[in-house]
Amino acid sequence: MRFALSILVLCASLTACATYRPSPLPASPPLRETLAQLRHNLPDGGEISTAGPLALRDVAALAVLNDPDLIAARAQHDVSSAELLSAGLPPDPAINAGFAALLGGPASMSSISAGFMQDVGALITYRANRAAAKAGLAQVDAGILWQEWQVASQSEQLAVTLAADAAATASLHADVTVLADVNNATQTQIVQHNLTLNDAAASMAALAVAQSALNAAQQTEAHDRDQLDALLGLEPGTEIPLALPEATPPVPDAIAPALATLPQRRPDLIALRYGYAQADARLRAAILSQFLPVSVGASYGRDTSGVLSAGPQMSLTLPLFNRNRGGIAAAQATRAALSAQYAAALANAEGGARALYANILLLGSQAEIARHQADQAAVMAQSARTAFAEGQISATALANLQSTAGERERAAIGLDAQLQSSEISLATLLGLGLPPLAAAPKDLSP
Repeated sequence: MRFALSILVLCASLTACATYRPSPLPASPPLRETLAQLRHNLPDGGEISTAGPLALRDVAALAVLNDPDLIAARAQHDVSSAELLSAGLPPDPAINAGFAALLGGPASMSSISAGFMQDVGALITYRANRAAAKAGLAQVDAGILWQEWQVASQSEQLAVTLAADAAATASLHADVTVLADVNNATQTQIVQHNLTLNDAAASMAALAVAQSALNAAQQTEAHDRDQLDALLGLEPGTEIPLALPEATPPVPDAIAPALATLPQRRPDLIALRYGYAQADARLRAAILSQFLPVSVGASYGRDTSGVLSAGPQMSLTLPLFNRNRGGIAAAQATRAALSAQYAAALANAEGGARALYANILLLGSQAEIARHQADQAAVMAQSARTAFAEGQISATALANLQSTAGERERAAIGLDAQLQSSEISLATLLGLGLPPLAAAPKDLSP
């Protein structure tokens, strides 16, 4: 009866064991062909409309929802959750049994023995290991949040760059059109023997330079579009309609308060704090492990003469020689390294934000001057085209003025894009607009 009951208990315990199920890899890349096929439902129940031009915030949200690398990073949360589950589970007990058949001698029966042992060392390090696992999970979540914000920032910057690419390409198209007309008119005058080949050299050279720049600009635009498509999980070459706002310089009074609260808001810094909390908990666990393993249990036996015996058992490691000194030293060094890493990251974050803000002020001034010069050059180029049509200036003069106007226009476009990209970067460095985390490292509890 006892044997049958033991078999029943063993079978019941085995039914709770995990079983293997295959999970094949995807056979094709999960890229979408249109914006409408992307995930566009927000966690708060909202929905991103992909019917018209996308604002920067819509581009960022779509990137966070659909970036393949982010989707892969979020799977790391389940790994850390499993580690937290493992930290809260006690080790399985061990049983042993023995049987010795009586082959001869004065004894009257075979001997049997049985024992049960449970490692209780996990109880000693439970709180420390649990705190370490919770900090590790929180660190992963904070790291994923920071990666999401970086992807959002990168997508916004690519959208700004792509808009600047389109504006630069349009400017070069306009230059090529005007310079081609000038070159054609010059060629006509040469055929009519009103001009010489020397007169055509300037217009031909200017057209060649503009056409080469247009080809390069089109390649750059296609490359930047492919990068944004990759962030959104789209097929390369997919067109993305954009509606971009004007640049909005940061308010100086907001810089200092943002820097003061940076460690409590920026996910990468918070992730480092969780990493330090995990290292600190692991150091406590390493110190407690000086006495491990510790096991308790019971034994039962019957010898060949029929004498029965039973009693408790315990094993304990005496910390005389090893004392887990290597593990403790490694844990202390890890904690110290993370402390230094956090201090360096905090210094880099503040220094980088201040330097970027100073650069934004410089870019703002340069962009304003460049736009004024571009407007002046555009007026002069328009007047030159009119004068050329009336035969008042040469093709060389018009080609030079048109090329200069185009270069200044594209310089202004580039500075505007740099300014807006820098403002996006500053918002990222300062952690502005980031959603708060559920708990700070000090709130961790086993």
